[in-house]
Amino acid sequence: PRSSSWSMTIAEVHEPTGGAWGGTYVDDEVKKMIEGIVGEEVTKQLTMDDWLEVLRIHIEEAKKGLNGESEKVILQLSNPFLDSVRGSGGDMETLCKSTAGVSYRKKNARLIVDAAVFAKCFGRPLDSIASHINDLLRRKANIQCVLV
Repeated sequence: PRSSSWSMTIAEVHEPTGGAWGGTYVDDEVKKMIEGIVGEEVTKQLTMDDWLEVLRIHIEEAKKGLNGESEKVILQLSNPFLDSVRGSGGDMETLCKSTAGVSYRKKNARLIVDAAVFAKCFGRPLDSIASHINDLLRRKANIQCVLV
């Protein structure tokens, strides 16, 4: 093994900070996207448990599948979600036709979203993170590495 003269230590120059820019913030943006497709009257009918099912199971898988190479993101819609759409007199196929970059596969209740449309849900959180890091870097000199 080679010896090195530099130390492998990390100096904390600023206490850990953060904000609501993580997965929950992205989930909120996805909820807004879905609300833009089906309308507020449908999403207001959903209980917190309904949203948790949609977000926890289906949205988490979609977020993990967004890798820069994907052209589409597929969201499996839950029965309570579809019941809310039908209960308000809506039809997923019709609602999706009026939204650019979104389609619906009735056979297996899947919402198909262009990856570019879905990626917009990450825009504001990523911008907030970058802005926060830039602000911290402006306040501290001689920073050689940032751990996020």
